[in-house]
Amino acid sequence: MAGSERSERARLKASLKKLHELKPADLVREDLQTRNLSFSNGQPYFERTLGLFRGLGHGTLAKVPSAYVKIVADHAEQALAQFEEILRFTGEGLPNPREVRNHLIGEVRDYYRELHDDVSILVSRPPGQQEHPTRAPWYVGAPLAMLMLAMLAGGVAAAYHYGLLDFAAQGLMDSLRDIAHQ
Repeated sequence: MAGSERSERARLKASLKKLHELKPADLVREDLQTRNLSFSNGQPYFERTLGLFRGLGHGTLAKVPSAYVKIVADHAEQALAQFEEILRFTGEGLPNPREVRNHLIGEVRDYYRELHDDVSILVSRPPGQQEHPTRAPWYVGAPLAMLMLAMLAGGVAAAYHYGLLDFAAQGLMDSLRDIAHQ
């Protein structure tokens, strides 16, 4: 193993260790709640980003090519830098601290797509937790089914109604022809 490869793996390992120690609740920053600057809106983004890094198994990283380890290490350091910036945020001395807070949350949210594309292939799941698409509850399609049933009933009613009118009009025309021929 070359020195650069060893240093990349060490860099990744150090970043993953720091990311593993972070908790989404710490990033919410309840201490800023009194000034209405809490990061509670970003908690789902923090959880999914940290969850992605926690899913990286140490056994799977041993077989990863060094060029890819560098990419993942760069992502880990970028995410760690974003989280450290959130942890350092106080909002003091800023003309619009809420805007800065929202920008920091947005950075974590927007970075996830790129991060997921590069890191998710390395995430190992336990055998019982394979990724399956979730099924929607049975009642999700109920409004559409009711609408389709109403349209069907309306169509049947219209066909019946206009069908009877057609027979009545045809009967009236036949009666008029009979009167005209007499």
